[in-house]
Amino acid sequence: VIFAQGILSHFSGKQSQAVAMANEDYFFQQSMNPEDDLTETLTDKLRCGDYNEMIQSAQKASDAQHETAQLCLRSDGHVSKADPHTAFAGVSQVVNPPIYEDADAEMRRLRAQRMSQFKDEAFFKKQGHGSLRELANEREFVEIIQPHERAVVLLDDGQGAVAEDVKRALETLAKKHLETQFCILPVDKALFLTHMVELEGLPAIFVLRDGLVTRHLPPSRLFQFASSSSPLFTGHLAKLLHRVDAMTSGDGGSSCDDEEEDRQDRRRVFQRA
Repeated sequence: VIFAQGILSHFSGKQSQAVAMANEDYFFQQSMNPEDDLTETLTDKLRCGDYNEMIQSAQKASDAQHETAQLCLRSDGHVSKADPHTAFAGVSQVVNPPIYEDADAEMRRLRAQRMSQFKDEAFFKKQGHGSLRELANEREFVEIIQPHERAVVLLDDGQGAVAEDVKRALETLAKKHLETQFCILPVDKALFLTHMVELEGLPAIFVLRDGLVTRHLPPSRLFQFASSSSPLFTGHLAKLLHRVDAMTSGDGGSSCDDEEEDRQDRRRVFQRA
C-alpha cells in the first residue's frame, strides 16, 4: 500500500508539472505582441538565410514609390521627382501664380487711351494748336491768348537769320506739343508790350499761363547752350520751355541732342572746378 501510494504521488507531481509548463507557454504566447512575432519571424529567416521574400517586398515598395513619383516644382524654383502627397510637407506658404491681364482687356485699355489722345488732339487743333500762328496786332494777341492754358509768343523784328532759325524751331515744337498755343507777333505791332517790358534784345519769347505772362526769355536765355544755327538748338529750346512750364514735356530734339547737352553740362562743371 505504501509503495502504491508513492507511485501515485510521483505521477501526480509529474502531471502537475506538465500542466504548469503548458500554462506558462500559453500565457507567454498570449502576452507576446504581434510585432514581436514579426520580429521573431524575421530573425528566424535571417538565421536560415532566406532573403528572397525580403528582397521581393523591398522591390515592390520601391516600384510603388516610383509609380507615384511626379515632377514637383519646389519653392526655390528647382524641379525634382517625388511623391506629390509628401513632397510639400512642411511648406507653410503657397505661392500664387502670377495673374496676367486678359489680352482683350489690354487691347480695350490701349484703344481707350488712344481715343482719349485723339479727342485731346482734336480739341487742341480745333482751338488752333499745332502750328505757329502769326498775330496781326496786340488786340488779336489778347483775344487769341486769353482762352488758352499754355501759350508761347515769339516777339521779333523779322530781320536776320537768327529770327528765322528761332521761328523754324517753334514751328517744329508746335507740331509736337499740341497742348501749347504757339504764336508770333512782330515787334512793330507790339507797342504796349514793348513799353511794359524792358527787352534785352530780339528775338524774345514770352510764356503765358491762362492769359497772363509768367516768363520772359531774352536772347541770353534762348542761346545759352546752343546758337540758333546749331542742330541742337531745337532740343535745347524744348527743354527750356519745359522747365518754365510752357510745355508738358521736353520732347523736341533727337537723342544726340540729349547726349550733347550732357557733355556740355559736364564740360561746364569741369571748367568751374
